[in-house]
Amino acid sequence: MSSTSFGKKATELVKEIASSVESSASPSSIPPYNDELVRSILEEVKAHYQENRSLAEKLKQVTGKEEQEGITAAIQTHHHSILRNKKALMIYLNERVKRIQSLRWTLGVGLPDSISENLSHSERDYFTEYSKILNKYMGKKEGINMNLILDRDPPKEHKVQVRCTKDHGVIYFKDGVVDLKKDSVHLLRREEAQPLISEGVLEKLDDT
Repeated sequence: MSSTSFGKKATELVKEIASSVESSASPSSIPPYNDELVRSILEEVKAHYQENRSLAEKLKQVTGKEEQEGITAAIQTHHHSILRNKKALMIYLNERVKRIQSLRWTLGVGLPDSISENLSHSERDYFTEYSKILNKYMGKKEGINMNLILDRDPPKEHKVQVRCTKDHGVIYFKDGVVDLKKDSVHLLRREEAQPLISEGVLEKLDDT
């Protein structure tokens, strides 16, 4: 194994994802998945492992202290190279996972082709499953019945001021009956106003 391969490719991978963070204004932007470099690093890990197996067998056969110490040092070097490569892969993949999750919160359930083509097949599957879990959690039947995409920050108040965008008729709320006429302004409980905001019937006027 060439000495130049010890962690060099893993360093390239980490630099690649780090540079994309620095160059992008959007935390949810994501560069193309570098399948070639990832596979190359995995092959390197396998080569380090095979080399260590060979060295371990060789260590059993030598008796000289100096030679034993040399082989032991080589084994440790290969072992730490494996750990370093694994850590670099985890940094790369974890950063991409965080961005994929962010895409769901900023873009919704549908990904533009320009972004989807930058994801691996497994990453696209992850986005789909993550969306399903989030939709279920926010849903009315099995979840909290609140669209967290619209309210990502914890509300300071339990009521929100809204304006009607169109006539919607009389609605029975917990605090009483409200006639939702176009351009009328109301102070409603956040959890009751949220579905109507999602439908476009109401628009929020404040940031509480």
